[in-house]
Amino acid sequence: MLDVACGEGTFAVEIAKQGFEVVGVDLSPEMLNFARERAKEESVPVIFLKKDMRELDFHEEFDIVTCWFDSLNYLLEYKDLKKTFEKVHEALKTGGAFLFDMNTVYGLLMANQEGPVYIQQDGKDIFEVQTIEFDLEESVATFYVTVFERKEEGLWERFDEIHRERGYRVKEIASALSETGFVFSFYEDLLSKSPLTSYSRRLWCVARKVSAG
Repeated sequence: MLDVACGEGTFAVEIAKQGFEVVGVDLSPEMLNFARERAKEESVPVIFLKKDMRELDFHEEFDIVTCWFDSLNYLLEYKDLKKTFEKVHEALKTGGAFLFDMNTVYGLLMANQEGPVYIQQDGKDIFEVQTIEFDLEESVATFYVTVFERKEEGLWERFDEIHRERGYRVKEIASALSETGFVFSFYEDLLSKSPLTSYSRRLWCVARKVSAG
């Protein structure tokens, strides 16, 4: 299994504990360090590599490829989304499956309308607040994230990040997949396999490589 944009290794490590042979790739060295430490703590042999999802260089090596936590929404250009699909297709064995999730345009729009400021975490040692702006013309949401983390009694450290996600229309995602050579199904919920609707806030996809071409 290949976990693309694996981040701090949450999914990769958990699935390795189930007996899968797992490779995780991410562009962030910091996230990969967290991932390697997590795998070490759990005593599972996950391989973590620094790679851009648009530049994967595997050839028919994997039975399953995953990309979770709306990581594909961080690709702000359609050409980059399609290129990623092409690289995943190359990495899969014939008959292999590609599983991923994405925020829909509607989901990002609603996240902005329900906020635009909301508390993501509020614990004893951490507090996270997000401010959201949504550019409807470009279908791009900008998340301004501020985190306060307790370092010692009475002392907190502040971190600020900016994240941008593009909401793709369903037909854009479908076009990129079909032109790449995948056969696929979209769902609103992957576990129940409920159908996608115009008001689905998240899209789940099961795509399959049917030929080596």
